[in-house]
Amino acid sequence: MRSKINHRALRILYEIVVLAAAVCLLWNGLFLLGCSLMPERTTFGAVWSSYLQEERESVDVLFLGSSRAYCNVIPARIFRNTGVTSYVMAGPSQTTSISYYYLRECLKTQKPKCVFMECSGAFYGLYEEYSKVNVCYMPGGINRILAARQCEDGILDLAFYPLQEFHFRIYAEDRDLPPEEDGVMLCGYTPLSEAAEQTERTVRKHGVKGGDERYAHNLSYLKKIAELCRDEGVICIFYYAPAMGTYEESSLERLMADLSQTPCAAVENWGNLIEEIGIDSALDWFDSIHFNQSGATKFSDYLSAYIKDLGIPETQGANADLWAKRYAYLYG
Repeated sequence: MRSKINHRALRILYEIVVLAAAVCLLWNGLFLLGCSLMPERTTFGAVWSSYLQEERESVDVLFLGSSRAYCNVIPARIFRNTGVTSYVMAGPSQTTSISYYYLRECLKTQKPKCVFMECSGAFYGLYEEYSKVNVCYMPGGINRILAARQCEDGILDLAFYPLQEFHFRIYAEDRDLPPEEDGVMLCGYTPLSEAAEQTERTVRKHGVKGGDERYAHNLSYLKKIAELCRDEGVICIFYYAPAMGTYEESSLERLMADLSQTPCAAVENWGNLIEEIGIDSALDWFDSIHFNQSGATKFSDYLSAYIKDLGIPETQGANADLWAKRYAYLYG
């Protein structure tokens, strides 16, 4: 009798295991199908496909944040000035929590000496318009899942099953795809060519006010970024990018003070850096918060000098021919 019961129990267990395996295979197939249908993303942030093509441990400086990073920082220009390799791993309207999980994922293949985090995300909501894009282009794994958990209800499902919200809705901005070589050549930078004159400073509307729960949440993830860098022996620099459209000065002062309490190497409010780096109000802006390529070149020159002052040495074994091609791709 006991033998029959044991046999029956084993049979049920076997069927459960087979069913679980079938479900896992089905989910994995649907996940891979969803990912395969996404257009390759080579500009406008979340450029994981090109980042993962970089030779392991070949990037010495990482730039994180939102479009204020990927529209304003030109790695090819920085390499030409310093001999230091860099990459921009930012995302559109990227929240600080997603940036934290981006950094964790980035550190799987690269061991940078320095991380620059553009920190205007402290004033973003916990979920922004492009949060789905930022999460769905991440590689599969725990960081993708944890990043999705920080957003509104529903996006966690999307992290597991990207096919459910079909791609013409999430990825509509990618219908006119740029050349695939953009990914390899631009290193996360998005060039903007048009110029829009900016003559007056404006105050941007806060999505999040200092002192509320969402600000505290965002600040906690900036602190996590600083702590992760410290634990990995990486220099962490928090900075606020130059802009004509800026947040209230009192809010920025509070943010700088709060960030100075984290284990970072420096906190830089570069919002008013415009005159110092020679920005032309008529020629160097794309809009009130983004440089075009001319303005980004000037800001990247400033960053190059800053990187030199940090004492970061030239990257050993860098592919000079590839970086020369990257520079020529932008500057001819």
